[in-house]
Amino acid sequence: MRGNMHAEDNISIEKLFRANYASLYFYAFQMINESETSRDIVSDAFEYVWKNYNKLDAATAKSYLYVYIRTKCIDHIRHLQVHEQYAQFCLSMTQEGIEENFCEPEERILRLRKAIRSLTPRTRHILEECYVRKKKYQEVADELEISISAVRKHIMKALQTMREEFAKKE
Repeated sequence: MRGNMHAEDNISIEKLFRANYASLYFYAFQMINESETSRDIVSDAFEYVWKNYNKLDAATAKSYLYVYIRTKCIDHIRHLQVHEQYAQFCLSMTQEGIEENFCEPEERILRLRKAIRSLTPRTRHILEECYVRKKKYQEVADELEISISAVRKHIMKALQTMREEFAKKE
């Protein structure tokens, strides 16, 4: 048993899990088409329900799980989109021969470092956590006690700064 939970609460959660896990997994999988991530999201949803069961209405727990999973899937998709934008940005910065006066690789690296140095310490830290240490936005948000939306805003600000640095003609 956990905290203020009773044995019947554990049985109710187990029934909820057994009755809904497969359909919740397929719901997540339809949205993101990633088996492992779908399992993780559904597991996280049930973990949240288990930890907060005394705060939830048992009658609406199933609906809550669907909303939780939809939200986490959307967050995952957005996270992938930002990573894709960053990858495309990096690819565009490293392709040679695109412009006549294309920078040498060392110069590109220096410009990238300059752009990163110009970021606020918090934005730089968030960028490093997400892209160097490959942490999920949720992990960074939890560590810094901020919202996922705030993490996204810092990432977008960092990417915009880098785009602006490379848009300059030097």
